[in-house]
Parts: sequence; structure tokens; C-alpha cells
Amino acid sequence: MKIPTSGEFNFRTFMCTSYRAAPALFMPAFVLGIIYFGYSSPTEAGGFACLYAIIVGRYVYRTMSWTDVLEAAARSAMLTAQILVIVATAALFSWILTISGFPQALVAWLQALQLTPWMFLIAINIFLLIVGCFLDPTSAILVLTPLFMPLVKTVGIDPIHFGIVMTANIAIGMFTPPFGLNIFVARSVLGVPLETIYRGVLPFVVVQIIALLIITYWPELSLILTRAI
Repeated sequence: MKIPTSGEFNFRTFMCTSYRAAPALFMPAFVLGIIYFGYSSPTEAGGFACLYAIIVGRYVYRTMSWTDVLEAAARSAMLTAQILVIVATAALFSWILTISGFPQALVAWLQALQLTPWMFLIAINIFLLIVGCFLDPTSAILVLTPLFMPLVKTVGIDPIHFGIVMTANIAIGMFTPPFGLNIFVARSVLGVPLETIYRGVLPFVVVQIIALLIITYWPELSLILTRAI
């Protein structure tokens, strides 16, 4: 194949370009640093990242005016409001499930079946994948974790392993049709029809489910670091 080239590699050009890009490249390190060193929560770090981006765009690269900043803030507020409608609806659905006693009844039913660990894990995976399509991660974790943990210990599954399995399930649910939260984020940002997004994410859902099965039935993959420590 004849791939066109735009020139040879030049170390001086590389260094100059890296120097000019340094303020922008520093943002991920800044955000992760204040999170991992305990100076802020991820939510607060997101706010600091926005402030950092405004300062760099306005005073370092000088590509944004204050009018641009206000327009970006207005668009962000509109996008956030659209997503929060979905989150609020999911929280309401979570509340209805809680007061109806459905999660408790489900746990009691699973316990009565006396499932083996591998059967219990596949039942939990199916349930959590369905839940992830309708509930936001915070609601799912707060409602289901206290109910499942005693049963997990009874069956003989390592709590850390179960926590990673649950996290993987909920992460898949974030982009699983019909109500995965990230689907609506993509819809708001890109303006692409939901039908197109649904078709586009399905191959990724399949890949993620295969990865979930590996995580579920290969506990050492999740526990190797904790056991080494």
C-alpha cells in the first residue's frame, strides 16, 4: 500500500509541538492527581478540570473569549439538564422498587434455590445487566449491594470478586439499550438518532459481555493483586 507521507520525523519539531501542547496535556495528570492524592472527589475534579480548561483556553492559547466561555457553559447546562431528567427518572424507579420489596423478594428467592457459586453468579449477571438498563449506577449500588452481600458470603464468593463483577455489570448497563445513560449523553452531544446509536453499541455490548464472563469465572484475575499484597 502506498501511504502518503507529510515529511520525515524531526525531533526539534516534536519537542516544540510537545512544549506548546503541554498545558493541554497536563489536564489529565492534574485531574487524576487531585483525585488519587485525595484532594477532591471525582465530581469536584470535574469542576476543577472545567476551570483549568477555561484558564488555558482564555489566557494560554487565547482561542476563547468570555462570550465563548458563556456559550459553552450554557450548552453544558442544557446537556446536563437533559441527562439529569434520565437520572431523576431512574432514581424514582429505584425508589418504587425499594418500597415494593422487589429486591428483597428476589434475594430471598435466590437463596431458596440454593444455587452453586457459578449458577449464582450467572443469575446475578443476568439480573444486573437488566437492572443496568434502567437504573443509574449510584441507585443500583445503594439498593442492591446491602441485599446481595450476605448472600454472596453464604454462597462462598469472595466479596472483592463480587464487587468487581457488579461494577463490570453496571458499567455495561451504562451503554446498554434502551435506557443506558451514556446512550443519551451521546445522543445529546452528537445529535445522532437513538436507533443509530443502538445499532452502533451492540457489537461493543457483545465484547463487554465476553469480558464480563472472563471476569466472572476467572476469580484470580480480580484477586491477584489483593492476594499478592
